[in-house]
Amino acid sequence: MFSALSRYLVRLTFTPFAIATVVLTGIIWLTQALQLLDVVIAQGQGSGTFFLLTLLVLPTVLAIVLPIALFFGVLFALHKAYTDSELVVMFAAGVSRWGIALPILGFSSLISVVIFLLNLYIMPAAHRELKTRIYDIRADIASSMIREGSFTNPISGLTVYVRERSGNGVIEGILVHDNRNPDEPITYMADTGQLIRSAAGPRLVMFNGTVQRVSHNRTNDPDAVTPTKTSITVLHFATYTYDLSALAPNRNKGYLEARERYLWELFEYDPTDAYSERNRGKLLAELHDRLVSNLFPLMLASIAIASLISAEFNRRGYASRLVIAIVFALLARLLALGLFNMADSSKVAVVAYYLLPIGVIGMALASIAGVPFDKWVLKAWYSVVDRVRPPTTPSSGTPSSGTPPASGDTA
Repeated sequence: MFSALSRYLVRLTFTPFAIATVVLTGIIWLTQALQLLDVVIAQGQGSGTFFLLTLLVLPTVLAIVLPIALFFGVLFALHKAYTDSELVVMFAAGVSRWGIALPILGFSSLISVVIFLLNLYIMPAAHRELKTRIYDIRADIASSMIREGSFTNPISGLTVYVRERSGNGVIEGILVHDNRNPDEPITYMADTGQLIRSAAGPRLVMFNGTVQRVSHNRTNDPDAVTPTKTSITVLHFATYTYDLSALAPNRNKGYLEARERYLWELFEYDPTDAYSERNRGKLLAELHDRLVSNLFPLMLASIAIASLISAEFNRRGYASRLVIAIVFALLARLLALGLFNMADSSKVAVVAYYLLPIGVIGMALASIAGVPFDKWVLKAWYSVVDRVRPPTTPSSGTPSSGTPPASGDTA
């Protein structure tokens, strides 16, 4: 069972972690939703469809956001505990650094398990469903082509107008103008009609109407007054079937992209799969990324813990340590991203991709155990500050540079 102190530290971390998760997820989710909005509007779908599509993007967003939100949550929680003197009291009561770090690392391990489940099944399943939904939307001829009281252009050169569409599927007041062949535009008009689906594709069956065909016949006579002769043919019909299969997109189910494959499918190699044969490096890079990304919560959380837990109490705050922690976390994440981009073509990059989070976690744990990495980093930080800051003439009793005082920690 967790002690009361462990539960308190986890609760102290969870609140800012939850807030950061909601904020970051909302920002990234909004950018993804705007991309899907074009598809929804162009195909005449409703808000329910749009909300469902954005929900399917959520697992991918969470896999990116959770480690970052955990980092800021741990950083905020420990900084608050220091400024409120809570950690000082804990240390005075005999609580060791590990007594504070282990509950937070345990919570970080739980986030790693969540990311593993996302990478294992939830995220690729969501990508597959999203791909299927988008195809179904684009293949929904009734929604994209037929809108009451407005002219629509489902494809270039085709204009459709419908006066009214009843609940039983009957369409009234139909006009279809097909100008895909400029030399022979055709206009269909009908009193009523109905959309049907057949094995050969969607069809629009029209009743009681006319077909007006305009033919522009070009003459080869250079002396002709008009090089083009126009003729109009009108055909009255009781029933006419218009082929809509050209409007439906082709569904390519021959392959699954890397992000649409389950984790165990990335291990498999099928020589008969043309996509796997051409993109073997990309599939392996995706596999390594899903495995390594499970370590990112522990990596970022350990950086946050190591940056603050070894600090001595200082009333002036810990701005330097916060900045250094954020810089280190940012550099580690950017380096990981660069190694992932090289992992499809370099085995050295693959090895380095695994060693990076393991090495960072090891250094952070060593710092928690007492290795003074933080003091070395702070010494280098103040050295840089001294070089950048212009020289000043110190007054009596005032420090002349950014060098830390002998006692305490300004970071």
